[in-house]
Amino acid sequence: MLNAPRIYLVGPMGAGKTTLGKSLALVLELPFVDLDELLVKQEGRSIPEIFREDGEPYFRDLETRILKETAAYEAVIATGGGVVGREENRTFLQEHGEVIYVYADVQTQFLRTQYDNNRPMLKSDDRKARLEDLFSTRDPLYRKISTIIIDSSKGSIHECVQSLLKQLTLSDEA
Repeated sequence: MLNAPRIYLVGPMGAGKTTLGKSLALVLELPFVDLDELLVKQEGRSIPEIFREDGEPYFRDLETRILKETAAYEAVIATGGGVVGREENRTFLQEHGEVIYVYADVQTQFLRTQYDNNRPMLKSDDRKARLEDLFSTRDPLYRKISTIIIDSSKGSIHECVQSLLKQLTLSDEA
């Protein structure tokens, strides 16, 4: 059914990459990998601790290194929202798997992340404005590298997975 040995899910915080990725992996009978979980496990610290103790540049270096390790996996892989910030990461994603943009509008992102304090990129007096800034920068990058876009704010997880399965099958036939 799939030509790509791995599927990368990209998109903003709160879009549902992890939730959707777990369901998609289950249906495709592939392992599910969360890039942020791998990073935390390898580093032995939470993402907020990494940001606080070593800063965002150090975190982004770790993220890039661990992203490149995923070339060895056959899996559905959820990435962090900022992984597209580096051109080398965007190139890697495109060259090593099917890239799906899990889209969610800013209001949906805000509602899904408003009580989550484990997101250092959202430390701001105006979280919604911060989400809007991140979205305006990253949305074009997600779109540029993705072959499939799914709007996770419309429909259930089941409906999103079914839509993705149809689109993945069609992209294989092209």
